Amino acid sequence: MNLEKDDQSPTLSSRWTTLKSLFKREKKIVIFVDGPNILRTVKGHRVKLEDINEVANFLGAIVEKKVFLDQKASNGLMDAVVNSGYTPIVSHGDLSLTMGIHALEQYHKGTTDLTLICSRDARISPIIMKLKEKGKEVAVAGFDPGFSVAIKGLADHVFELNID
Repeated sequence: MNLEKDDQSPTLSSRWTTLKSLFKREKKIVIFVDGPNILRTVKGHRVKLEDINEVANFLGAIVEKKVFLDQKASNGLMDAVVNSGYTPIVSHGDLSLTMGIHALEQYHKGTTDLTLICSRDARISPIIMKLKEKGKEVAVAGFDPGFSVAIKGLADHVFELNID
């Protein structure tokens, strides 16, 4: 996935990005990943959390990263999530509801500018609508098959993740 911020060489580009950040405040990003929906094997391929980080870094500075998992999540998956710098949140009920509660808590903290939600499921539509109603910018990232047209239409930014 290539998400260069400008057309200059990588070394010059990273210096320019750093210089720009002195004069322009970068957006603070929180990442919410729908684990069962995104971190699954599809046709022998899967999304890497590093790809999600790359999307978020393109949008601004990451301040918090959470992966929402259900009770069936393996210890190996939990370890992979933690080793990638994400906080695992295990939902003992409806995962979309748990994610929505965390999204509203994040809004009330007032520490972020943009929420990146990684999911393909239309059940997160109310979360996106509520955050936008509160004036927050929302990006979604997902992949086909099954990337909901509804959430693509609601979000300010849409990113297709590579599964490989």
